[in-house]
Amino acid sequence: MRLIAAFAALIATSAETAPNVVTDIAPIHGLVSEVMGGLGSPTLLLPANADAHHYTMRPSDAQVLADADVVIWVGAGLTPWLEAPLDALSPDATRLALLLSDGWTPRELHDGDDHDHGVIDPHAWLDPAVAYAWLGTIAQVLGAADPENAETYADNAERAAVSNVELRLDIAAKMESLTGRGVIWPHDAYGYFADAFGVTSMGAISDSDAAAPGPAHIAELRKMTQSGDVVCVALDPEVNPSWGDLLTEGTDVKIARVDPIGADIPLGVGLYPALISQLADQISGCLAE
Repeated sequence: MRLIAAFAALIATSAETAPNVVTDIAPIHGLVSEVMGGLGSPTLLLPANADAHHYTMRPSDAQVLADADVVIWVGAGLTPWLEAPLDALSPDATRLALLLSDGWTPRELHDGDDHDHGVIDPHAWLDPAVAYAWLGTIAQVLGAADPENAETYADNAERAAVSNVELRLDIAAKMESLTGRGVIWPHDAYGYFADAFGVTSMGAISDSDAAAPGPAHIAELRKMTQSGDVVCVALDPEVNPSWGDLLTEGTDVKIARVDPIGADIPLGVGLYPALISQLADQISGCLAE
Protein backbone atom coordinates (compact mmCIF):
# COMPACT_ATOMS: atom_id res chain seq x y z
CA MET A 1 0.00 0.00 0.00
CA ARG A 2 2.86 2.37 0.80
CA LEU A 3 4.40 1.66 -2.60
CA ILE A 4 1.11 2.43 -4.35
CA ALA A 5 0.69 5.64 -2.36
CA ALA A 6 4.24 6.71 -3.17
CA PHE A 7 3.72 6.03 -6.88
CA ALA A 8 0.47 8.03 -6.86
CA ALA A 9 2.23 10.89 -5.13
CA LEU A 10 5.00 10.82 -7.75
CA ILE A 11 2.46 11.01 -10.58
CA ALA A 12 0.63 13.86 -8.87
CA THR A 13 3.89 15.77 -8.37
CA SER A 14 4.85 15.32 -12.04
CA ALA A 15 1.43 16.58 -13.14
CA GLU A 16 1.75 19.62 -10.89
CA THR A 17 5.13 20.52 -12.38
CA ALA A 18 4.06 20.03 -16.00
CA PRO A 19 3.81 23.26 -17.98
CA ASN A 20 0.49 24.97 -18.60
CA VAL A 21 -0.07 24.11 -22.26
CA VAL A 22 -2.63 25.83 -24.50
CA THR A 23 -3.71 24.50 -27.91
CA ASP A 24 -5.81 26.17 -30.58
CA ILE A 25 -8.15 23.56 -32.10
CA ALA A 26 -9.50 20.17 -31.05
CA PRO A 27 -7.29 17.95 -33.28
CA ILE A 28 -4.14 19.60 -31.92
CA HIS A 29 -5.52 19.29 -28.39
CA GLY A 30 -5.86 15.57 -29.08
CA LEU A 31 -2.28 15.19 -30.30
CA VAL A 32 -0.86 17.17 -27.38
CA SER A 33 -2.98 15.15 -24.94
CA GLU A 34 -1.40 11.97 -26.26
CA VAL A 35 2.10 13.36 -25.77
CA MET A 36 1.38 14.70 -22.27
CA GLY A 37 -0.33 11.50 -21.15
CA GLY A 38 -0.71 11.47 -17.37
CA LEU A 39 1.49 14.52 -16.88
CA GLY A 40 -1.36 16.96 -17.37
CA SER A 41 -4.01 18.11 -19.80
CA PRO A 42 -3.71 20.94 -22.32
CA THR A 43 -6.26 23.72 -22.42
CA LEU A 44 -8.31 24.14 -25.61
CA LEU A 45 -8.60 27.78 -26.68
CA LEU A 46 -11.31 27.47 -29.35
CA PRO A 47 -14.56 25.61 -28.71
CA ALA A 48 -14.64 22.49 -30.86
CA ASN A 49 -17.53 23.85 -32.96
CA ALA A 50 -16.00 27.32 -33.48
CA ASP A 51 -14.92 28.73 -36.84
CA ALA A 52 -11.14 28.60 -36.53
CA HIS A 53 -10.61 31.06 -39.36
CA HIS A 54 -12.79 33.88 -38.05
CA TYR A 55 -13.08 33.37 -34.29
CA THR A 56 -13.70 36.33 -31.97
CA MET A 57 -11.79 36.01 -28.73
CA ARG A 58 -13.53 36.39 -25.37
CA PRO A 59 -12.00 37.91 -22.22
CA SER A 60 -11.67 34.41 -20.79
CA ASP A 61 -9.61 33.41 -23.84
CA ALA A 62 -7.24 36.30 -23.21
CA GLN A 63 -6.69 35.04 -19.66
CA VAL A 64 -5.98 31.54 -20.95
CA LEU A 65 -3.25 32.90 -23.21
CA ALA A 66 -1.83 35.10 -20.46
CA ASP A 67 -1.46 32.06 -18.17
CA ALA A 68 0.16 29.83 -20.79
CA ASP A 69 3.68 28.44 -20.44
CA VAL A 70 3.53 26.74 -23.85
CA VAL A 71 1.24 27.51 -26.80
CA ILE A 72 0.95 24.87 -29.53
CA TRP A 73 -1.09 25.97 -32.52
CA VAL A 74 -1.42 25.15 -36.20
CA GLY A 75 -0.16 28.58 -37.16
CA ALA A 76 -1.17 31.88 -38.66
CA GLY A 77 -2.16 30.16 -41.90
CA LEU A 78 -5.19 28.73 -40.11
CA THR A 79 -5.87 31.36 -37.44
CA PRO A 80 -4.37 34.68 -38.60
CA TRP A 81 -6.32 36.55 -35.92
CA LEU A 82 -4.39 34.73 -33.16
CA GLU A 83 -0.91 36.00 -33.96
CA ALA A 84 -1.32 39.49 -32.46
CA PRO A 85 -2.95 38.26 -29.20
CA LEU A 86 -0.12 35.76 -28.76
CA ASP A 87 2.45 38.55 -29.09
CA ALA A 88 0.57 40.73 -26.62
CA LEU A 89 -0.64 38.18 -24.08
CA SER A 90 1.92 35.35 -24.22
CA PRO A 91 5.25 37.11 -24.87
CA ASP A 92 7.20 34.79 -22.57
CA ALA A 93 5.46 31.53 -23.46
CA THR A 94 7.19 28.91 -25.57
CA ARG A 95 5.39 28.94 -28.88
CA LEU A 96 5.14 26.17 -31.50
CA ALA A 97 3.50 26.90 -34.85
CA LEU A 98 3.18 23.45 -36.35
CA LEU A 99 2.94 24.73 -39.93
CA LEU A 100 6.47 26.09 -39.51
CA SER A 101 7.91 22.88 -38.06
CA ASP A 102 10.24 20.47 -39.87
CA GLY A 103 9.81 16.83 -40.81
CA TRP A 104 6.79 16.96 -43.12
CA THR A 105 5.87 18.28 -46.57
CA PRO A 106 3.33 21.13 -46.74
CA ARG A 107 0.69 20.94 -49.43
CA GLU A 108 0.58 23.96 -51.71
CA LEU A 109 -2.74 25.26 -52.92
CA HIS A 110 -3.05 25.43 -56.70
CA ASP A 111 -2.39 28.73 -58.43
CA GLY A 112 -5.55 30.72 -58.85
CA ASP A 113 -7.29 29.36 -55.76
CA ASP A 114 -9.16 32.14 -54.01
CA HIS A 115 -8.14 31.06 -50.51
CA ASP A 116 -7.71 33.01 -47.31
CA HIS A 117 -4.67 31.09 -46.14
CA GLY A 118 -1.97 31.91 -48.69
CA VAL A 119 -0.06 29.34 -50.70
CA ILE A 120 0.21 26.62 -48.01
CA ASP A 121 -2.89 24.61 -47.14
CA PRO A 122 -3.08 24.82 -43.32
CA HIS A 123 -5.38 21.82 -42.75
CA ALA A 124 -2.41 19.47 -42.51
CA TRP A 125 -3.63 17.45 -39.52
CA LEU A 126 -5.96 15.57 -41.90
CA ASP A 127 -2.98 13.50 -43.09
CA PRO A 128 -1.90 11.05 -40.36
CA ALA A 129 1.65 11.12 -41.75
CA VAL A 130 1.81 14.81 -40.87
CA ALA A 131 0.40 14.12 -37.42
CA TYR A 132 3.15 11.49 -37.02
CA ALA A 133 5.79 14.16 -37.59
CA TRP A 134 4.03 16.67 -35.38
CA LEU A 135 3.92 14.25 -32.43
CA GLY A 136 7.71 14.16 -32.34
CA THR A 137 7.99 17.94 -32.59
CA ILE A 138 5.44 18.42 -29.81
CA ALA A 139 7.42 16.04 -27.58
CA GLN A 140 10.64 17.96 -28.24
CA VAL A 141 9.05 21.30 -27.37
CA LEU A 142 7.40 19.98 -24.21
CA GLY A 143 10.61 18.24 -23.19
CA ALA A 144 12.57 21.49 -23.56
CA ALA A 145 9.98 23.33 -21.46
CA ASP A 146 9.84 20.52 -18.87
CA PRO A 147 13.18 18.67 -18.89
CA GLU A 148 12.31 16.49 -15.90
CA ASN A 149 9.57 14.81 -17.95
CA ALA A 150 11.25 14.94 -21.36
CA GLU A 151 11.71 11.17 -21.55
CA THR A 152 8.06 10.56 -20.75
CA TYR A 153 6.93 12.96 -23.47
CA ALA A 154 9.19 11.22 -25.97
CA ASP A 155 7.91 7.78 -24.99
CA ASN A 156 4.28 8.91 -25.20
CA ALA A 157 4.87 10.44 -28.62
CA GLU A 158 6.51 7.25 -29.87
CA ARG A 159 3.57 5.09 -28.75
CA ALA A 160 1.11 7.49 -30.35
CA ALA A 161 3.16 7.54 -33.55
CA VAL A 162 3.12 3.75 -33.81
CA SER A 163 -0.66 3.74 -33.42
CA ASN A 164 -0.84 6.51 -35.99
CA VAL A 165 1.04 4.42 -38.56
CA GLU A 166 -1.29 1.48 -37.96
CA LEU A 167 -4.30 3.75 -38.36
CA ARG A 168 -2.99 5.11 -41.66
CA LEU A 169 -2.39 1.63 -43.04
CA ASP A 170 -5.85 0.45 -42.01
CA ILE A 171 -7.53 3.41 -43.69
CA ALA A 172 -5.39 3.08 -46.82
CA ALA A 173 -6.51 -0.54 -47.16
CA LYS A 174 -10.15 0.50 -46.74
CA MET A 175 -9.89 3.27 -49.34
CA GLU A 176 -7.81 1.38 -51.92
CA SER A 177 -10.74 -0.15 -53.79
CA LEU A 178 -12.52 3.24 -54.00
CA THR A 179 -9.84 5.06 -55.99
CA GLY A 180 -11.22 6.75 -59.10
CA ARG A 181 -14.66 7.44 -57.65
CA GLY A 182 -14.96 11.22 -57.62
CA VAL A 183 -15.74 13.43 -54.62
CA ILE A 184 -16.82 17.06 -54.49
CA TRP A 185 -15.64 18.51 -51.17
CA PRO A 186 -17.34 21.25 -49.13
CA HIS A 187 -14.27 23.48 -49.51
CA ASP A 188 -10.57 23.10 -50.15
CA ALA A 189 -9.68 21.91 -46.65
CA TYR A 190 -9.55 18.19 -47.40
CA GLY A 191 -6.60 17.95 -49.78
CA TYR A 192 -4.24 16.36 -47.27
CA PHE A 193 -6.74 13.58 -46.56
CA ALA A 194 -7.46 13.05 -50.25
CA ASP A 195 -3.77 12.93 -51.16
CA ALA A 196 -2.96 10.58 -48.28
CA PHE A 197 -5.57 8.01 -49.22
CA GLY A 198 -5.88 8.35 -52.99
CA VAL A 199 -9.33 9.93 -52.99
CA THR A 200 -10.24 11.40 -56.38
CA SER A 201 -11.09 15.05 -55.78
CA MET A 202 -13.24 16.62 -58.49
CA GLY A 203 -13.59 20.06 -56.92
CA ALA A 204 -15.01 21.95 -53.97
CA ILE A 205 -18.23 23.83 -53.42
CA SER A 206 -16.38 26.78 -51.91
CA ASP A 207 -12.83 27.76 -52.76
CA SER A 208 -12.45 29.46 -49.40
CA ASP A 209 -13.93 28.37 -46.13
CA ALA A 210 -16.77 30.85 -45.80
CA ALA A 211 -17.38 32.33 -49.26
CA ALA A 212 -20.56 31.34 -51.07
CA PRO A 213 -19.94 29.80 -54.51
CA GLY A 214 -20.91 31.73 -57.62
CA PRO A 215 -23.53 30.55 -60.16
CA ALA A 216 -20.94 29.61 -62.79
CA HIS A 217 -19.03 27.47 -60.34
CA ILE A 218 -22.16 25.67 -59.17
CA ALA A 219 -23.14 25.06 -62.81
CA GLU A 220 -19.73 23.47 -63.45
CA LEU A 221 -20.07 21.19 -60.41
CA ARG A 222 -23.62 20.32 -61.46
CA LYS A 223 -22.33 19.10 -64.82
CA MET A 224 -19.90 16.82 -62.99
CA THR A 225 -22.63 15.21 -60.90
CA GLN A 226 -24.84 14.74 -63.96
CA SER A 227 -22.00 13.24 -66.03
CA GLY A 228 -21.32 10.39 -63.63
CA ASP A 229 -17.77 11.53 -62.85
CA VAL A 230 -18.81 12.29 -59.28
CA VAL A 231 -20.36 9.73 -56.94
CA CYS A 232 -20.19 11.67 -53.65
CA VAL A 233 -20.75 15.24 -52.50
CA ALA A 234 -19.35 15.94 -49.04
CA LEU A 235 -20.82 18.61 -46.81
CA ASP A 236 -19.57 19.96 -43.49
CA PRO A 237 -20.92 22.49 -40.96
CA GLU A 238 -19.40 25.45 -42.82
CA VAL A 239 -21.37 24.80 -46.03
CA ASN A 240 -25.09 25.36 -46.56
CA PRO A 241 -26.66 21.92 -47.05
CA SER A 242 -28.88 23.29 -49.82
CA TRP A 243 -25.85 23.22 -52.13
CA GLY A 244 -25.68 19.47 -51.73
CA ASP A 245 -29.36 19.11 -52.58
CA LEU A 246 -28.90 21.28 -55.67
CA LEU A 247 -25.83 19.38 -56.93
CA THR A 248 -27.32 15.91 -56.45
CA GLU A 249 -30.91 16.58 -57.53
CA GLY A 250 -32.03 14.05 -60.14
CA THR A 251 -28.84 11.98 -59.85
CA ASP A 252 -27.65 8.92 -57.94
CA VAL A 253 -24.86 10.91 -56.31
CA LYS A 254 -24.75 10.41 -52.54
CA ILE A 255 -24.16 13.02 -49.85
CA ALA A 256 -21.70 12.55 -46.97
CA ARG A 257 -21.73 14.68 -43.82
CA VAL A 258 -18.12 15.20 -42.76
CA ASP A 259 -16.29 17.06 -40.01
CA PRO A 260 -12.58 18.04 -40.19
CA ILE A 261 -12.37 19.06 -36.52
CA GLY A 262 -14.16 16.35 -34.56
CA ALA A 263 -16.70 18.62 -32.89
CA ASP A 264 -18.76 15.66 -31.66
CA ILE A 265 -15.79 13.64 -30.35
CA PRO A 266 -14.79 13.90 -26.66
CA LEU A 267 -11.65 15.95 -26.09
CA GLY A 268 -8.39 14.40 -25.02
CA VAL A 269 -6.45 11.24 -25.79
CA GLY A 270 -8.18 9.35 -28.58
CA LEU A 271 -9.74 12.34 -30.31
CA TYR A 272 -7.30 12.41 -33.22
CA PRO A 273 -7.54 8.76 -34.30
CA ALA A 274 -11.31 8.92 -33.80
CA LEU A 275 -11.48 12.00 -36.04
CA ILE A 276 -9.51 10.43 -38.89
CA SER A 277 -11.37 7.13 -38.60
CA GLN A 278 -14.70 8.93 -38.63
CA LEU A 279 -13.79 10.93 -41.72
CA ALA A 280 -12.60 7.78 -43.49
CA ASP A 281 -15.85 5.99 -42.64
CA GLN A 282 -17.94 8.93 -43.84
CA ILE A 283 -16.15 9.15 -47.19
CA SER A 284 -15.78 5.42 -47.84
CA GLY A 285 -19.45 4.88 -47.07
CA CYS A 286 -20.38 7.59 -49.55
CA LEU A 287 -18.06 6.22 -52.24
CA ALA A 288 -19.09 2.58 -51.89
CA GLU A 289 -21.47 1.23 -54.51
